[in-house]
Amino acid sequence: MVGEYKVRVRNSRNSYSFSLKRNITILRGESGRGKTTLFEMILEHNRFGKSSGVSISCDRGLLALSQERWDEEISKNPGKIIVIDEDSRFIKSKAFAETVREKDNYFLLITRNYLDQLPISVEEIYELYGAKNKRFRRIYKNIDRMYDDPPRAYLPFRPDIIITEDSGSGFQFFKKMADDLGMKCESSGGKSNLLRVMNKYPDKNVALIADGAAIGSEIADLAKQQSLRPKKIAIYLPESFEWIILGAGIVGGVDRAKIDMPERFADSMDYMSWEQYFTDILIKATKNTVFQRYDKAKLPDFYLQDGVQSRVKGFIKGIDLSLLKGFEE
Repeated sequence: MVGEYKVRVRNSRNSYSFSLKRNITILRGESGRGKTTLFEMILEHNRFGKSSGVSISCDRGLLALSQERWDEEISKNPGKIIVIDEDSRFIKSKAFAETVREKDNYFLLITRNYLDQLPISVEEIYELYGAKNKRFRRIYKNIDRMYDDPPRAYLPFRPDIIITEDSGSGFQFFKKMADDLGMKCESSGGKSNLLRVMNKYPDKNVALIADGAAIGSEIADLAKQQSLRPKKIAIYLPESFEWIILGAGIVGGVDRAKIDMPERFADSMDYMSWEQYFTDILIKATKNTVFQRYDKAKLPDFYLQDGVQSRVKGFIKGIDLSLLKGFEE
C-alpha cells in the first residue's frame, strides 16, 4: 500500500477521525479512553455491515483482526487497513513482524507494548483526545525533529557529546564533524543501547541522534530520561541519516516530492520503514557517480568534505554545531 488514508468510524454514540500514512501506526493510552471501543465498532461493522449501526468512511477497507487464524486473515485481505487490539498477544511475535514485512496492508495496532520487533516511527504513535468526537493526537511532537515538549528555551542545543544510533555511515559522518569541533562522538551500536550509552555521561550535554523512522519502541524511555535531565539531553530524530543527506540537498537529481511526501511513494510491500525507503533513494541517485556513490557501511570521502558538513549543520535546526567545545574524559 501507498498513500495517506483518512478514516472516519462512527455510530450514534461515538465518532473517530484519523489519518494513516505509514504501514504501522500505534494507538496508545490508558484504559477507558475509547481505544477498545474503536476496535469493537470496526469489528461489528465487519460482521453485520450497515445493520451494525456503524458507518466507516475510507478509501480502503478496514478489518478488525481477532486472535484466531490471524495470519490467514491478513493473507486473504490485501490492500486493507488491519486493526488489531492490544489483547491480541501475537502482535509481539516474530511471526507477526515477518508477516507485516511482506504484506500489502497498513496496520493500526492498539497497544501499550513497545513492540521492539517492529520499526515504529516516532511520528506515528498516537493517543485519543475528545469526548464523543475523538481524534488521534501525536504523543511525541515534532519540533524541527527535536521532539521536545514543551519547546525549551535552550534550543538550539549546544552539546558536549554526540551519540549516534548508527555505527556505519551516519556515525562516520558525525564523528568527523565532532572531531572538527573538538567534541566526542560515540555510537551506541543500535537503538536498544541508546539509553545505556547516554547514561554514561550524566554530567554532559548529550545530543542523541537516531532514526526517527524506527525508534518508536525506545522513545518512551528516552523521553523519560530527557525529562529527568532538563537542559542536558537533546533528542534529534530525523527519518534517517540518508534523509538528512537528501533533505540538505547534498545529492542532485532527486525529485523533491519523494523526500517531502514519502507517503506517496514508499510502498509498504517494498519498505518496512521509511528509513529503508530513503536509503534506497540515495543509493539509486548515486550509483552511477564516482565520488558520491553511497554505501551504508562505509561513507565515501565526498560526504566528509567541509562544504557537505556545513550544509548539514545548516539543515539541523535544533542542535548548535558551530561552537567549539572541548570534551574532558
